[in-house]
Amino acid sequence: MIGQALGHYEILEQIGAGGMGVVYRARDTRLDRIVAIKVLGQLMLGDETARERFLREARTISALNHPNICTIFEVNEVEGQIYIAMEFVEGKPLSALALGPGEGLPLDTAIRYGIQIADALDHAHERGIVHRDLKGTNVLITPEGRVKVLDFGLAKKMRNEVGELTRSERSLTAVGGIVGTLGYIAPEVLRGQQADARSDLWALGIILYEMVTGDFAFKGNTAFEITSSILRDPPGPLSDRVPPGLRATIQRCLAKEPAQRYPRAGEVRSALEMLQSGILALPVVPEAARGAPWSRRRWLWAAGVVGLLTLAGGAGVTLYRQRSASPMPVGPVFGARPTLSKNPEANEYFEKAMLFLRAQYDLTRARQMLERALQLDPHFAEARGWYGLTYVLMIDSGYSNDTSFLYKAEEEIRRALADDPNSARAHSALAAVYAYQGRKELVPGEAEKALKANPAEPAAYIWLSNYHALNGDYAEAQDLLKKLLDRDPLFFPARINFGENLRQQGDVAGAIREQEKVLEQDPQNLYALLLLAEAYMTQGELAKARQALERGRPADRQNFLVRLPWALLFALEGKRKEALQEMNEELLKFATAHFLATYGAAEFYAVMGEPAKSLEWLDRAVRNGDERAEWFRRDALLANIRSQPRFRQILESIAFRRQQRG
Repeated sequence: MIGQALGHYEILEQIGAGGMGVVYRARDTRLDRIVAIKVLGQLMLGDETARERFLREARTISALNHPNICTIFEVNEVEGQIYIAMEFVEGKPLSALALGPGEGLPLDTAIRYGIQIADALDHAHERGIVHRDLKGTNVLITPEGRVKVLDFGLAKKMRNEVGELTRSERSLTAVGGIVGTLGYIAPEVLRGQQADARSDLWALGIILYEMVTGDFAFKGNTAFEITSSILRDPPGPLSDRVPPGLRATIQRCLAKEPAQRYPRAGEVRSALEMLQSGILALPVVPEAARGAPWSRRRWLWAAGVVGLLTLAGGAGVTLYRQRSASPMPVGPVFGARPTLSKNPEANEYFEKAMLFLRAQYDLTRARQMLERALQLDPHFAEARGWYGLTYVLMIDSGYSNDTSFLYKAEEEIRRALADDPNSARAHSALAAVYAYQGRKELVPGEAEKALKANPAEPAAYIWLSNYHALNGDYAEAQDLLKKLLDRDPLFFPARINFGENLRQQGDVAGAIREQEKVLEQDPQNLYALLLLAEAYMTQGELAKARQALERGRPADRQNFLVRLPWALLFALEGKRKEALQEMNEELLKFATAHFLATYGAAEFYAVMGEPAKSLEWLDRAVRNGDERAEWFRRDALLANIRSQPRFRQILESIAFRRQQRG
């Protein structure tokens, strides 16, 4: 066709061929511009099915108008030749730039490209269009650095409900077997299910992985091996240069189950935008200036040890930064927009603090940003509430055993509530403080106030669940956690707590299963690793418990949360000297500050054969609000003290308290 005319287009040269179409560079003689022309391949002209599919493609993509999507100018047919005239894009395929020697693209470049791809997908998905063939070769990067997503050649109109393909659709799909390029095909599509928007997010995850590694996420010498790897294996490991926030975004996109991925492309875009701000816009504070030891231990933060951060944070900042409203109903895991300051500079410091917490897991720099925000606006309630919560985070993260932090936290949070009595975030933070202070009876009141102010406050659900679990009411506790998991199966704090509650109810196999689910998505989640180890200890499988703790070895071994289960394991292994070296005065002081570690100390001394000390710590735990009597009777690690009269007295005191509450 070179040199021939197709309607008012002069065909200049062939520039590509694939699938069912051949692409030419052509000149629009009416508007005197260079365009790309895609025509149906000669071998397919007699195939009515192919013609139908080609026209459907054209009708689908012609509805898209977005700066990161190749524009369609015209769809027509001349003398039986169907063609699409589209924008001619000069540039290089993303795959040529990303894949190859080295570690991929610079992180800021990879994030910038990822934002544009996610935005293009969001535009298409909002119009009911799925790409279905997203891959590195279908993304061009222009000389100006703009992304252009090409070749919606396999796109199809999404149905309102996912169902089986019609007979016609089955025949259309059968032309090329499983559509798409193998390395980018989502597991559910390989299993024969229909592709939807979440399948595109899988492909986006593959592209993000390739951009930051320079390599393929799933490998094999044959199509069978690659398919098997996609269905069963985690993607290859990411290097240490990939920050935790970007690592988590890629892992969520590459969740094997569609329901565990982001619900929409716009949320991927927002997550990447937060990372972009964190990488490009935040000041670098010299290591020596950060002072506190926990600020230098990012591994633990990245591993997810800061449960309160995740619980109290939810997705609030991410959600309010989105450029379009989410089609999903707001639920417990999706926090509402924070009440910001009237001072723009104070707001800027607040947003930087949130980025340090969520994207870079740096508590000290987050506190610095919050302090600056409060200097500019002393009545900035949202910032004040977060500042108070960081005191609790210092203990929750296992880097401080200073109980005075709990009262400093309460003071700051009460100041926040004085400025904004309806702050859901402050009320839920105060519930956390009360739990740590051993004032459990005050937790429900603050949680209810938080939910009244904002029914979508995730921390309120968590602390209500913890309250019921501490009372031994696991049915109510699990019901609250299920509500969170129904909204977001990847809300790890809820799943971790759900698994731990199963263990305390005697379902150790179920507990292990739930912690492993977390670790499938986040292999270095320290809370999941520690509780997995404790589940194995409960069963007496010490080798597996040690293996789980060894997986957390990169963490700081001086961290109190890490040292406590190691002390318990050494005790169970009969290594008394090592056990006592771990359970030193500093760790025991932490056990008085961290309300769950108090019970851990009781378990430790029971295993060590020191019943008096064990009962002393158990009594302290009960006085601090731990009334899990059924668990005390069941816990194998307390076997050495159950015949003691004082143990029975402790259980009787719990029964009396329950009776008093009615």
